[in-house]
Amino acid sequence: MEVSIICCYYNEINLLKSKLLSFIQYVQQKQLEIEIIIVDNNSNDGSTEFLKKISEEQSDGNIKFIFNDKNLGKGGSIKKACSIAKGKLACIFDIDEYLYQDLFEGIEYFKNNKVDLLVGSRILEKKMFIYKKNLYGVIALTGLINKLYNLKLTDAAGATKLFKLDLYKKTKIFTSGFNFEFELICKFAKKKFIINEYPSNYHPRTYAEGKKINPWKDGIKILLTIIRSYFI
Repeated sequence: MEVSIICCYYNEINLLKSKLLSFIQYVQQKQLEIEIIIVDNNSNDGSTEFLKKISEEQSDGNIKFIFNDKNLGKGGSIKKACSIAKGKLACIFDIDEYLYQDLFEGIEYFKNNKVDLLVGSRILEKKMFIYKKNLYGVIALTGLINKLYNLKLTDAAGATKLFKLDLYKKTKIFTSGFNFEFELICKFAKKKFIINEYPSNYHPRTYAEGKKINPWKDGIKILLTIIRSYFI
């Protein structure tokens, strides 16, 4: 297995109905050894039932489903997926705001360059943010990471992330929320693993459409994670 694509969902019934099957079909057309790991984070809006139905209909053994008994947070769901992933390369990907094509551009970049963790940056080419506070928060947190860990990132919060699974399994990650991905960057940077970016198109949702990250509550947790990771 070359690639494990990890997709996590909590209360995303409309998104799943409109995009999941097309994403699976898109991936299955690629000439790569790929598995998709879909994690339901104990949804209560019908997402769990929808995914269970899809899982029963799927004959492809490389499409795997995990149904959490309780809400583990996005990071907790990613950890659970990584524990069963068989790919050399793990990809965290959201089908809600990102293009399928960009994910595979990242996979190609990873295959052709010396890199251990690759982030899809929404800022390298276009700043398609709906909420200014989200953009400013991303810039501030990314700047802090760059200063503390000697990196040159533009968008540490980009949700498309690709990383070597064997290196991840040697890295202790303590967090389980949205701050998981920031701790991953910080811990990889501390170990002097190679971290880079590539451009990723971004079509943001509004909170009314299902966007879940809270810029203040989650932003503070992320800030503390960045600082704590520097010392631990």
